[in-house]
Amino acid sequence: MKRRSAFTLVELLVVIAIVAILAALIGPAIQAAREAARKTGCRNNLRQLGTALHTYHNTHGSLPSGYIYDDAPASPNANANMAAIIPPSQMLRFDAPPPVLVLQPNGPGWGWAALLLPFVEQRGLSDRINFNLPVESPKNADIPPIPLWHLRCSSDTATGEFTILDELDAPVAKSATNSYAACFGSFGLMNTDPDHGNGLFQRNSRIRHEDIIDGLTHTIAIGERSALFAQSPWAGVTTGGTVRTTPGAPVYTAIVELAPAMVLARVGNRSLNSPYSEPYDFFSPHGSLVFFAFADGSIRGLTDSTDKKVLRALATRAGGEVVDVSF
Repeated sequence: MKRRSAFTLVELLVVIAIVAILAALIGPAIQAAREAARKTGCRNNLRQLGTALHTYHNTHGSLPSGYIYDDAPASPNANANMAAIIPPSQMLRFDAPPPVLVLQPNGPGWGWAALLLPFVEQRGLSDRINFNLPVESPKNADIPPIPLWHLRCSSDTATGEFTILDELDAPVAKSATNSYAACFGSFGLMNTDPDHGNGLFQRNSRIRHEDIIDGLTHTIAIGERSALFAQSPWAGVTTGGTVRTTPGAPVYTAIVELAPAMVLARVGNRSLNSPYSEPYDFFSPHGSLVFFAFADGSIRGLTDSTDKKVLRALATRAGGEVVDVSF
């Protein structure tokens, strides 16, 4: 009678234990490789945006505006016109310094990412936009929710379509997210005075290379602000809309910022990826590393230990600061 060969229970347990140990050893390496690939993808996104900025400048003689705004004097019926989009019950603002009686318009509001569309192989999408009408106009309603892969970091886990809310948590419009924000500068009243930043992008700005006194190599243009931290629309600023801390974000505070912060970020008193960051700060899903596109088109990663004085110097276009840092 022949005996059948088979593993004993002890041998099976040993094999299972060896497989488990190998999986435990290999798993972190695989995750590290995946994150390295995602970081490469994020850098490539920013490189494409940096190249687009140069092509835009060569074509138009300046960088794009942070977002465009029709600053014609308000007519006596301005509030009535706004009421066609924003219900009168929502036009009062109760918790935004300095307090004003009526909601400030920001239309048409199309932002730097929308203005760059023809230069990132999105001419067809750009041609569909009526840039004279607000981002939230019903005639443009199908555009903002379209996801754009060059504006999505693969490590950013909260990208996709979301609902823009006003200060009273009422829905304003639908949009797709942007993992990146343009640099307003160092400090500055972005929410209430979006026309006067010291960086490369403000409302209706048209900064030229010759305006960048600090040098293109030492001036931040665009940086990471992940949707997992604060969901913001790629299309631009919606009048009455806000950008707010994403629920579950890796920070200690939940903050609501006004409309201009939808497309702009700045450097202030906080370090990069600080747990006390607010939605107008740069913030990355890559742990301690935040990637930036500089005005010369180069892509560099700055860590959360980067000196805040250096960060503020890099965020300005004409501060005259001497930056002594190796990238």
